[in-house]
Amino acid sequence: MNIVLLAIDTLRPDHLGCYGYGKNTSPQIDALAAESVVFEQAIAAGIPTMPSFTTMLTGLHPLRHGIVAHIGEKQRVAARVQTLPQLAQKAGWTTIGIDNLVIQGGGKGTWFARGFDHYSGFLYAPFTNQSEQLIDRAIQFIDEQDKQVPFFLYCHLWDPHTPYGPPAPYNTMHYTPGSAEYTMDEVYAHAPEYYKAFLGEMPCAQPDDYAGYVALYDGEISYVDVQVGRLIAHLKNSGIWEDTVFIFMSDHGEAFGEGEIHFDHHGLYDAVTHVALMAKVPGIAPGRTDALVSTEDILPSLAALCGWELPTGYELTGQSFAPTLRGEEFAGRERVFCIESSRQASIAIRTLKWKLIQPIVDDAHGKPLPHLHGTPRDPAPLLFDLEHDPGERHNLAETHPEVREALLAELLDWHAQEIAQRNGHDPIKENGLSLSYEVFMKRLLARHKK
Repeated sequence: MNIVLLAIDTLRPDHLGCYGYGKNTSPQIDALAAESVVFEQAIAAGIPTMPSFTTMLTGLHPLRHGIVAHIGEKQRVAARVQTLPQLAQKAGWTTIGIDNLVIQGGGKGTWFARGFDHYSGFLYAPFTNQSEQLIDRAIQFIDEQDKQVPFFLYCHLWDPHTPYGPPAPYNTMHYTPGSAEYTMDEVYAHAPEYYKAFLGEMPCAQPDDYAGYVALYDGEISYVDVQVGRLIAHLKNSGIWEDTVFIFMSDHGEAFGEGEIHFDHHGLYDAVTHVALMAKVPGIAPGRTDALVSTEDILPSLAALCGWELPTGYELTGQSFAPTLRGEEFAGRERVFCIESSRQASIAIRTLKWKLIQPIVDDAHGKPLPHLHGTPRDPAPLLFDLEHDPGERHNLAETHPEVREALLAELLDWHAQEIAQRNGHDPIKENGLSLSYEVFMKRLLARHKK
């Protein structure tokens, strides 16, 4: 049985037709969903990209593997930690990785290459047909494999990550003038210098209309959707689709106004932490599940499905949802704990009904950690009723104090236990410069001068 794990960066599930989007952005992915078990409530335990993918590949929460942001000089995953491709390789699968997280990290993210017989790295190149080139690589690798040996293929595509700029005709195909909930004046009112520099990188034909930027994002999805379809069609035409498990997922989403954050993936709102996840498993009927799962659960689930030996010597935080992939009953998690340590440091607890976000407003030395836009942050927790307010518009922390206090106590107790396992070191607070608004702006403005 072959395994294909196709991961799409920065993809909001609710911008896919199979998750209820009204625009026809994703016919190929929708067709895959019709053959798959679709997870409605899959959550990223850590954001952004590097924490999320490290968790997916290791079955460990970010506070266990230690990668809580884009990596610095001293951050590494311990050598004893085994990854999905290592498990597959030990079990006799040929392992193939098409990914950029070693290259993009300047060679620091070496663990992303662990266990691959073939690792094809690249530098993310927006405004190109890079996803098409990467699917070409995937197809070539598949064609070169010994058909008697199963393969594990992991492919990471970066559309629709910022800066949005899909090729024509995708750049305008989803544009409806004035259809957005927000105006650009509202966006610039938050942080004019920040957003003018940030959005200045995007070739938007309607720069004064919020809907123009959303259309670019949706166009990126439609562009990558075609590439997903090409890969699936090749597997079918090659006669190996029926013997292949195909996992499709995203690492995190994108905010379009949630938490007053626009065109970026910060804040532990569901717009960012809710991820796409579906699995086509040979012999298993398609369907949908509301079971709550985490990106931590990918490794133990695939290991259980394929009969791979789990790592020894340390405890996984991931929980297997393999029963769902076998067509069996599966209740899911009661809660997922989420963290962010980039420019909106926070921890959160999420159940099917409730989300509580606790901002972290100072670092390990007591220095303030500002908002994404460089302004001071409110340390008060945020509470949302996801059943009645899935867009997290109404903070109920003051009106539901009993729920707030119960969830906050559970969150802080979990956090304290995790930090105790790290001998008192909190990597969220110790993360350093990646939290700095000044450093981010300096880099952003420097790119504009080139």
